[in-house]
Amino acid sequence: MIFSRAGFSALKFSYLVLLAGIGVAVFLVVGSYLYWQSEKKADQQGQRSLQDLRGRLNSAKRDRDDLRGSEDTFKALVGNGIFLPEQRFDLIEALAALKVRHKLFSLAYEVAPQRPLRLNAGATYSGVNLLASRVKLKIRTRHDADLVAFLDEFPRMQRGFFPLDQCTVKQGTPLPSSAPPPNPAADDETPVAPPARANATPATGAITDNNPAALLETECSLEWITLQAKGAKAVVSPSAPNARPQ
Repeated sequence: MIFSRAGFSALKFSYLVLLAGIGVAVFLVVGSYLYWQSEKKADQQGQRSLQDLRGRLNSAKRDRDDLRGSEDTFKALVGNGIFLPEQRFDLIEALAALKVRHKLFSLAYEVAPQRPLRLNAGATYSGVNLLASRVKLKIRTRHDADLVAFLDEFPRMQRGFFPLDQCTVKQGTPLPSSAPPPNPAADDETPVAPPARANATPATGAITDNNPAALLETECSLEWITLQAKGAKAVVSPSAPNARPQ
């Protein structure tokens, strides 16, 4: 009876309700699936955006730390006088003071003319010029502690940047048992010569002691590095007559 024409006619409304229910169910299922896919895509985009924002935040933090490090480095360079022009008279006076302070028997020096400094990596700086002068030191000391103390303090002079290249130490002539102690006051009477003008001939000089012998003989080479703003006029140190070691 149900599947007869009369049955279908009698159950027409029920069939329509059933079909409507199936259609609504299909619509809900398809709609839910599409909504889930949309939310999933939005969540993935949100995750990518969040990762991008985190990357930008980390990059900003690194830039901030780099700026702080650069600021500290810049302050340290300024404190070391790396932006000051070469003042070779001041360097000679500083060497004489260090010789007396660390009780060196003799301290000879040679400062070459100033030249542009070329970096190994070929790096250049748009705002400053790198200038350097080759410095050679010959030191005679009784004790190795005096030598170490001098080499530790010398690069920290606030007149530029002084990176040591190399040092050679050898046993010198033994001191005689009757040798008088070093006389620091003799430095006031020992003529010392600042190197010649920048970009001129090399200058040599010595800060010597009355005693001609020392136990340790040391030769060091280093660079005297300063920075100059591009376009700034070079400041030339005054020249003076050369002095010879005594």
